[in-house]
Amino acid sequence: GVIKFEGEVGFHPHFENADPRTRAEVALLSRNMLLTAVADPGNPLHGGHLIVLHTPDVVQHLEGVHVKGMGQQGKVGRYPIHIHISHNVAGSIVKANTITDSNQRCIVIHGSHEAVIESNVAYNTKGHCFMTEDGNEFGNIFRKNLGALTVPVETANLLSSADSDHKPSTFWMPTPRNSLVGNVAAGSA
Repeated sequence: GVIKFEGEVGFHPHFENADPRTRAEVALLSRNMLLTAVADPGNPLHGGHLIVLHTPDVVQHLEGVHVKGMGQQGKVGRYPIHIHISHNVAGSIVKANTITDSNQRCIVIHGSHEAVIESNVAYNTKGHCFMTEDGNEFGNIFRKNLGALTVPVETANLLSSADSDHKPSTFWMPTPRNSLVGNVAAGSA
């Protein structure tokens, strides 16, 4: 169903102490800016990808974008949002974006450190969602992100035999040297 709000939606003190079994996550999936790709007629599992590539000590800021139908299933490094081997990216923020109908993963941090990934929403995505890639990443903060309906990649489309996207985790970190704070995974496979 659809819930329509008229006017401002405010805080109701009754919910502060509500039974956690009756709480629900509510998220807005649309944004004013939409980033999508033209469908690949040869492979419907190949959308576009956004990569921040080899930009050490350069502050990056991506905020308020709806990323839809992105990622290229079965291709290494082709994810909807990917910070790739940028080393120190202190001050960089990926915030308040939505990733929907992803073909492969969501927000991937690889060989990059000190980024803040905050208040993003991912819905109906394939494979691991919010993740660091190799285990050498450190100091990244994943805060208040929501992942819902994270679904498996078919084994025929895995990146490699060592890949585990056929058993996805909404939040996948191969090292404890990053922070996960106040994130939510819901309805995932």
